[in-house]
Amino acid sequence: MRHLICAALFGLLTIAPAQSAQKDYNGRWTIIGTTEHGQCVKGFKLKIRIYDGKAYVIGRSLNGTKSAISSRGHVTIKYVSGKDVITANGSLKRRSGTGRWNFPTYRCAGRWRAERS
Repeated sequence: MRHLICAALFGLLTIAPAQSAQKDYNGRWTIIGTTEHGQCVKGFKLKIRIYDGKAYVIGRSLNGTKSAISSRGHVTIKYVSGKDVITANGSLKRRSGTGRWNFPTYRCAGRWRAERS
């Protein structure tokens, strides 16, 4: 379940955003998540690389994620795997980001933050 949460919540930008926004977010990011409600993993840390509007974890693109980021940095993520649906939203700036995630299958919810590595 930990890998499912990490991959789903932070498949940031797997659908190409507007061209003007893509380059602002290129680079290495560290995602730190915390669970505020439910029995999911209490905390996790994930290293990703964003390049041209796509996120890569350990050299591969994340699948099963529908996400977008606006030219202003608004993030919307929906990850579907079978009956599991995880959503996340928030915003990115040039060097950091914050948001919330929700995993109703396991009645979990929490916050995430991103920092350029």
